[in-house]
Amino acid sequence: MFNVFHRHQNNIALAVAALERYSIKPEVQQRLRAFLQQSDRRELYHANPKRIAEKLQLSERETLRVLVIALKEGILTLNWDIQCPACRGIDFKPKSLSDLRTNHLCTACDSVYATDADEQVRVTFSIDEKLRRLEKAFDDPAFRAKIDAEYGVVSGHQLLTLQTFRDLFPRETILPNESLVIQRVAILFTDLAGSTALYARRGDSRAYNLVRQHFDLLFHVVDAHNGVVVKTIGDAVMAAFTVPSDAMQAAIAMNHQMQALNLRLQLAAEDQLILKIGIDVGPCISVNLNERLDYFGTTVNTAARVEAKSLGNDIACTENVLIDSDVANVVKDFPRVGNTMSLKGLDTQIMVYRIQPKQAIASIK
Repeated sequence: MFNVFHRHQNNIALAVAALERYSIKPEVQQRLRAFLQQSDRRELYHANPKRIAEKLQLSERETLRVLVIALKEGILTLNWDIQCPACRGIDFKPKSLSDLRTNHLCTACDSVYATDADEQVRVTFSIDEKLRRLEKAFDDPAFRAKIDAEYGVVSGHQLLTLQTFRDLFPRETILPNESLVIQRVAILFTDLAGSTALYARRGDSRAYNLVRQHFDLLFHVVDAHNGVVVKTIGDAVMAAFTVPSDAMQAAIAMNHQMQALNLRLQLAAEDQLILKIGIDVGPCISVNLNERLDYFGTTVNTAARVEAKSLGNDIACTENVLIDSDVANVVKDFPRVGNTMSLKGLDTQIMVYRIQPKQAIASIK
């Protein structure tokens, strides 16, 4: 028994050491190793990421990044736990996105309800059985309920908007013809004004190099502001954020850093990269489109149409975005103009605001 214990401890240490190649700091590796080696095994069975964040002394999002990398390295397993809104019982069976369905049947009370990635689906992590066995005796619902009540839970949608998860698990998606309810998401679209003329003036190769640099910049900004790049469409980017103020702060950073990029590249006025941005917030559904996770619904369509109303070097958004108190605080000192507009494909007119971020040059690293 003594030898088995030390073998497991050594295996955990070796497994965690593999995280170094992902630039996980040594002190974070040490804390994760201690958590996996020393914790009561009840803590390692469907472990709450918020509790792990405290142990690792990291933010919730950075903790999720570390946990996803540990998942990729076979240190952890991922669970998509679903809580019934009727009886509050939790279904622990789903182990991947492909196990989730549009509607979920609670086997405890026979309730059928739409699978809500914000409200019902939460993610937890368990240590892989090859590193440390978790006998049935350590499945303690009362203990987990106490942890969840103290720390709160991490929704499935939060993991879906983590770029690291999408990068490391591109094939992890729901089944075709299935969908998940998303109660609230901020959708941001960008596009380059005059990109067709840019290709004509600079030639395909040189213009594409400029566009690629702009993509690199936008991808970095989205990830730095807790969002995820859903897809690119030509020269456009579609990104998603669970928090509207993160989307607005990302949009402001995009504007500022595009100014810096134009200066750094010393582009002539006619060749400068002019960014158009549109944002809307609201409900939608998450779907499998072209074998990747995507969003579908009126909020997505509205954000795309609002982006078309941007004049460039500004941020176009709906009133739904600005009524968020955190967003309002972010842009309170920025000039804005609002107009009621008809948007293609939408039955009713909506108020669209164009916000002009204060001019600032941010360094690009």
